[in-house]
Amino acid sequence: MSFPASLAPAARSAYRSVLRSARVTFQGDPARHLALITALRSTFSSPTLTPPTSQTTTDQPIGEAEISKRIEEWKEAAVFLRKNVVQGEETGDGTWKLRVTKDTELGDNASIRDPPKLPTTPFPNRNKRRCGDAASKQAS
Repeated sequence: MSFPASLAPAARSAYRSVLRSARVTFQGDPARHLALITALRSTFSSPTLTPPTSQTTTDQPIGEAEISKRIEEWKEAAVFLRKNVVQGEETGDGTWKLRVTKDTELGDNASIRDPPKLPTTPFPNRNKRRCGDAASKQAS
Protein backbone atom coordinates (compact mmCIF):
# COMPACT_ATOMS: atom_id res chain seq x y z
CA MET A 1 0.00 0.00 0.00
CA SER A 2 1.34 3.39 -0.90
CA PHE A 3 0.83 6.59 1.00
CA PRO A 4 -2.68 8.07 0.47
CA ALA A 5 -2.55 11.11 -1.80
CA SER A 6 -5.24 12.87 0.21
CA LEU A 7 -3.01 12.90 3.30
CA ALA A 8 0.22 13.97 1.56
CA PRO A 9 -0.27 17.74 2.14
CA ALA A 10 -0.96 17.19 5.85
CA ALA A 11 2.11 14.96 6.15
CA ARG A 12 4.30 17.56 4.42
CA SER A 13 2.93 20.23 6.73
CA ALA A 14 3.71 18.14 9.82
CA TYR A 15 7.19 17.37 8.50
CA ARG A 16 7.96 21.04 7.86
CA SER A 17 6.56 22.00 11.26
CA VAL A 18 8.83 19.55 13.06
CA LEU A 19 11.81 20.75 11.00
CA ARG A 20 11.10 24.39 11.93
CA SER A 21 10.73 23.51 15.60
CA ALA A 22 13.96 21.53 15.53
CA ARG A 23 15.84 24.37 13.85
CA VAL A 24 14.75 26.81 16.58
CA THR A 25 15.17 24.40 19.49
CA PHE A 26 18.52 22.90 18.52
CA GLN A 27 20.12 26.09 17.23
CA GLY A 28 23.79 25.91 18.13
CA ASP A 29 23.76 22.11 18.63
CA PRO A 30 24.40 20.61 15.19
CA ALA A 31 24.86 17.05 16.44
CA ARG A 32 21.38 16.83 18.01
CA HIS A 33 19.82 18.72 15.11
CA LEU A 34 21.36 16.34 12.56
CA ALA A 35 20.27 13.27 14.56
CA LEU A 36 16.67 14.51 14.65
CA ILE A 37 16.64 15.39 10.94
CA THR A 38 17.99 11.94 10.06
CA ALA A 39 15.31 10.23 12.13
CA LEU A 40 12.62 12.47 10.62
CA ARG A 41 13.69 11.67 7.07
CA SER A 42 13.55 7.94 7.67
CA THR A 43 10.20 8.27 9.46
CA PHE A 44 8.50 10.37 6.82
CA SER A 45 9.90 8.28 3.96
CA SER A 46 8.09 5.28 5.43
CA PRO A 47 4.54 4.76 4.12
CA THR A 48 3.31 4.20 7.69
CA LEU A 49 5.14 7.16 9.33
CA THR A 50 6.78 4.92 11.91
CA PRO A 51 10.13 5.85 13.46
CA PRO A 52 13.06 3.64 12.47
CA THR A 53 13.54 2.24 15.99
CA SER A 54 9.98 0.89 16.17
CA GLN A 55 10.13 -1.00 12.87
CA THR A 56 10.80 -4.54 13.98
CA THR A 57 9.31 -6.07 10.86
CA THR A 58 8.57 -4.75 7.42
CA ASP A 59 5.99 -1.99 7.15
CA GLN A 60 2.54 -3.43 7.59
CA PRO A 61 -0.22 -1.71 5.62
CA ILE A 62 -2.40 0.52 7.77
CA GLY A 63 -5.51 2.54 7.07
CA GLU A 64 -5.93 6.24 6.39
CA ALA A 65 -7.36 6.83 9.87
CA GLU A 66 -4.19 5.49 11.51
CA ILE A 67 -1.96 7.55 9.21
CA SER A 68 -4.04 10.65 9.95
CA LYS A 69 -3.66 9.98 13.68
CA ARG A 70 0.12 9.69 13.29
CA ILE A 71 0.25 12.98 11.36
CA GLU A 72 -1.60 14.69 14.24
CA GLU A 73 0.86 13.17 16.71
CA TRP A 74 3.77 14.62 14.72
CA LYS A 75 2.11 18.04 14.75
CA GLU A 76 1.76 17.78 18.53
CA ALA A 77 5.42 16.74 18.75
CA ALA A 78 6.41 19.89 16.86
CA VAL A 79 4.46 22.07 19.31
CA PHE A 80 5.95 20.22 22.28
CA LEU A 81 9.46 20.58 20.89
CA ARG A 82 9.01 24.30 20.34
CA LYS A 83 7.36 25.10 23.71
CA ASN A 84 8.79 22.65 26.24
CA VAL A 85 12.36 21.76 25.25
CA VAL A 86 15.20 24.05 26.26
CA GLN A 87 18.90 23.56 25.94
CA GLY A 88 21.48 24.41 28.51
CA GLU A 89 25.20 24.50 28.69
CA GLU A 90 27.34 24.33 31.76
CA THR A 91 29.35 27.39 32.61
CA GLY A 92 32.75 27.15 34.23
CA ASP A 93 31.56 27.81 37.79
CA GLY A 94 29.17 24.85 38.00
CA THR A 95 26.01 26.68 36.94
CA TRP A 96 23.95 26.17 33.81
CA LYS A 97 22.94 28.73 31.24
CA LEU A 98 19.61 27.91 29.61
CA ARG A 99 18.75 29.02 26.10
CA VAL A 100 15.10 30.01 26.38
CA THR A 101 13.35 31.09 23.18
CA LYS A 102 10.38 33.40 22.74
CA ASP A 103 8.12 30.33 22.30
CA THR A 104 9.27 28.54 25.45
CA GLU A 105 6.43 28.01 27.88
CA LEU A 106 7.30 29.35 31.30
CA GLY A 107 5.14 28.13 34.18
CA ASP A 108 4.34 30.21 37.23
CA ASN A 109 4.56 27.34 39.77
CA ALA A 110 1.36 28.50 41.49
CA SER A 111 0.52 24.96 42.54
CA ILE A 112 3.87 24.66 44.31
CA ARG A 113 3.59 27.99 46.10
CA ASP A 114 0.02 27.34 47.31
CA PRO A 115 -0.09 23.70 48.42
CA PRO A 116 -3.43 22.13 49.35
CA LYS A 117 -4.56 22.56 52.95
CA LEU A 118 -3.73 19.72 55.29
CA PRO A 119 -6.09 18.53 58.03
CA THR A 120 -5.78 20.49 61.27
CA THR A 121 -5.71 17.43 63.52
CA PRO A 122 -3.25 14.59 63.32
CA PHE A 123 -6.18 12.15 63.17
CA PRO A 124 -8.74 13.60 60.72
CA ASN A 125 -11.08 10.59 60.84
CA ARG A 126 -11.16 10.32 64.65
CA ASN A 127 -14.68 11.71 65.24
CA LYS A 128 -16.46 9.84 62.44
CA ARG A 129 -18.84 7.09 63.49
CA ARG A 130 -18.34 3.57 62.39
CA CYS A 131 -21.17 1.33 61.25
CA GLY A 132 -20.89 -0.94 64.29
CA ASP A 133 -20.92 2.01 66.76
CA ALA A 134 -24.30 3.31 65.57
CA ALA A 135 -25.97 -0.10 65.85
CA SER A 136 -24.69 -0.71 69.40
CA LYS A 137 -25.94 2.72 70.61
CA GLN A 138 -29.45 2.09 69.25
CA ALA A 139 -29.67 -1.32 70.98
CA SER A 140 -28.97 0.11 74.44
